[in-house]
Amino acid sequence: MRIFFLITILLFNVNCFAQNSTAEQVDPRDKKSRELMELAVDYFKKNDFNKSTQLLFQAKELAEETNNYELTAKIYGSLSHQYTQLNLNDKAKEYLDKAIIQINKMPEGDAKKLYKGLSFIELGNIAFDEKKFPESNMYYKKSLKEFQSAASVSAIPIYHYRRSLYNIGNSYIFIDKNDSAEVYLNRSLAVKDDQNKELDLFIRKALASIYSGKKDYHRAIGILLAIINSKDLENTRLKSDVYQSLAENYRLIDDNEKSVFYNEKYVALNNSNKEKEYKAINSAISEEQKDYRNAISNADHNTRTLAVISTVFLILMLLLIIFLIQKRKKEKIAFELLIKNLKNNQLVSEPQTLQNEVKPEKVTIPELVEKDLLDKLSRFEESGKFTNPKLNISNLAVSLKTNTSYLSEVINSQKGKNFNAYINELRVAYICDKIYNNKAYQNYKISYLAQEAGFTSHSSFTTVFKNITGISPSVFLREASKKSHSKER
Repeated sequence: MRIFFLITILLFNVNCFAQNSTAEQVDPRDKKSRELMELAVDYFKKNDFNKSTQLLFQAKELAEETNNYELTAKIYGSLSHQYTQLNLNDKAKEYLDKAIIQINKMPEGDAKKLYKGLSFIELGNIAFDEKKFPESNMYYKKSLKEFQSAASVSAIPIYHYRRSLYNIGNSYIFIDKNDSAEVYLNRSLAVKDDQNKELDLFIRKALASIYSGKKDYHRAIGILLAIINSKDLENTRLKSDVYQSLAENYRLIDDNEKSVFYNEKYVALNNSNKEKEYKAINSAISEEQKDYRNAISNADHNTRTLAVISTVFLILMLLLIIFLIQKRKKEKIAFELLIKNLKNNQLVSEPQTLQNEVKPEKVTIPELVEKDLLDKLSRFEESGKFTNPKLNISNLAVSLKTNTSYLSEVINSQKGKNFNAYINELRVAYICDKIYNNKAYQNYKISYLAQEAGFTSHSSFTTVFKNITGISPSVFLREASKKSHSKER
């Protein structure tokens, strides 16, 4: 399950700031802005992110002409959420900051508490997407506290109250507190809300993740299948995540046929979602540029300065694009070299020693013993037992019926590296071969690949992989996937 899953909960009720309007305003621009926002919500529900983005920017232009703090906060908050959906967190933070400024100008009362709570949810979403899970959990708890502090229960829609409970529970999953996660998720599920049935599906998806983590795969699969068959399921991103989770759970119970079936559904739907996201990103960029053009045409004394800034910005963007293109070329070259080395049974090793490292005294090993040990190491390399995460030099020495001094000396002198580097290189070569020659592995999460190779954590796997190969696991996956597609044509 991708991290983006939590953020997509809002897609059911897209732009949460765009709801809960208070009293009608006399200014016709207020009314027109609200109408545009409602249209944006409708288009987002239909997964037309491109049109939704265009309408939000039109609503923003009208809202900025008024002194209605609540309305302007809604628009900025909606744009912030839209950018969060598109993984453009810098722009999301920019508009969320603007929304918070407007919220702070509102008079004290339940309406302000509502919008403060919603802003904490968006801050939590951004932190979550950046993998700052404890920070996101903290923001979600702040949102719940704001909602609970309202003088009137009716001032806070049930949907937002449940959403806070859900977000707290879901974030607990990612900080390995499954018991707390289950408590909050069940609290959210227990609150009756007939108007927002799809939120129940997101909650159940999170509960399935907990059961899968407890190795109760059949229970998780039952929940996931119920979600897929639900008449309330409309969100394509949720459906994509459910397909991916079904593929993973079926793989874990060795039902490869169903695992492949749901993985293919996931890949197809995920690609479709990405295409819609790209269109929305282009639309957002276009609308932002239109804002810049309007600012230039309306400015007088500052026109030239603004034009220079825009030019500099475009030049910087061009340089960034060139840099990214060059980076991609270097990564492709490194990938091709890596594949060539793998075919020759060799990798570019990571640095072996530090300048201040004390080298052990050389151990003299009888020639026959050394030859026998090399033969055993050769069989060990072919066995794949190096993927055991608990492997160390002591238990390997025992399994090879030798001592650690002999084993260490042979690896240092004959393999040209220390024990840890030797094992890490075997693991990286093993997983590279799996990814390159087995298309299914190209769709697995990096955390799973790390576990498959014998690493105890995602971060250590990524660090070692890059030190040995010169590229990150994500780059290798990308290039391997391209290679597979080119072979199929």
